[in-house]
Amino acid sequence: VSFAYVRLGIFFDSFDNDNKHNNPYISAVLNDGTKKFDHTNDGATQLLSGCLRDFRNKPFPTRAKIEYYNNILTVLFHNGMTNNDQDYEMCFRAENVVLPKTGYFGISAATGGLADDHDVFHFLTTSLHVPGQIKEEVPHDQDQAKLTQEYQDYQKKLEQQKEDYQKEHPELQKDDLENWFEDYNARELRQIWEAQTATHDQLRTLNTKLDEVIGRQERTLGLLSVQGGGGVPPPPQQGGAVPQIGTGSVIQRHEVDALLRNQNVMVQTVTEIRSIIGEVHARADSILNNQARAPTAQIQGGGYDIQSLMHEMRDGMNQVKQGMAGVSQRLQQPNAQANVQCPT
Repeated sequence: VSFAYVRLGIFFDSFDNDNKHNNPYISAVLNDGTKKFDHTNDGATQLLSGCLRDFRNKPFPTRAKIEYYNNILTVLFHNGMTNNDQDYEMCFRAENVVLPKTGYFGISAATGGLADDHDVFHFLTTSLHVPGQIKEEVPHDQDQAKLTQEYQDYQKKLEQQKEDYQKEHPELQKDDLENWFEDYNARELRQIWEAQTATHDQLRTLNTKLDEVIGRQERTLGLLSVQGGGGVPPPPQQGGAVPQIGTGSVIQRHEVDALLRNQNVMVQTVTEIRSIIGEVHARADSILNNQARAPTAQIQGGGYDIQSLMHEMRDGMNQVKQGMAGVSQRLQQPNAQANVQCPT
């Protein structure tokens, strides 16, 4: 990017060219007519200011509010997680930014080997003045009513033309473009359903593993009590292997402690997963209730992130699997000594 005059550029950079893991990034570059944008380093040596913000693949469109007043540049950012117009946060503020009194607005994009898609829905401009300098004219009620009536008449005219066209071309109704694509509400509900189904499968697997571990613990405690009382060990039960307490098995106290610690970890993991499931169900019920009350309303995202929930559930399952693997390995160790010893 090279210009022969002074220009201010606000960049929304989604690709990490310098491999510093600092993208997506919003930055401002002030050009005096002699600079060329440093793409290799993502303009790091030319930045006026900037902030690290993720503006890709959000439930609602992301927004940026750029203000320039009294040689002060301020950029506010809306992360697109809600549909509230007031949810802006400070991105950066730069002082002593001197721009010409007249100029032009422009929007452009560029990409390299990796393609990316960004759509501009709105580009609104307004002027800032000292409070009280300009008096705003309030439109008269008659003018407002006239504009409202014209808009309603125009809507009715469009609906009538659509109905007439469908009557004249009934064979084209099957290829209605509106039915080709999944709307936002259907996509949100589908994602919630998929997350709940995956959660249910994980819980079912977890219950099976917990049953196996509890059975092994009960058999181990029975064997320990038999060793302490000098009795005969009970016969093995179905559903899992029993550690052999023959002439060479020794169950140490630290192994029992490790077994109890693993059980505590699994109980804690199950509690965390239950809380996550409760939160997912609560959000799903809230969305379904809102949709039932207002079928045409949009579903509020509210920071709902299915991928984060799935990652947390996978981490919990991995901890459970590691604990079970350690218990199984200790219980199935081969006989190493000749005499049976009771734990102390």
